Amino acid sequence: MVKIQKISEIEPCLGFTEFDMLKKYRQSFATSELGRLHSLFPFSELARQMHLKSSPFGRKSYFSPEGKIALMV
Repeated sequence: MVKIQKISEIEPCLGFTEFDMLKKYRQSFATSELGRLHSLFPFSELARQMHLKSSPFGRKSYFSPEGKIALMV
């Protein structure tokens, strides 16, 4: 029968952490074409100028105000 181990016992055997993977993902995103576009457009400023904001009422929106602007671009 296979012994079930806690993840804390297995973790030292792994050569990476989820934070390393996230850091590499963010670095690769920043150098991608989409990442360069994201850095060029001031999505927060555009959302503020268009008076877009998250509403506390009703169903939660799928996209943030910045995400809605990004979909329009």
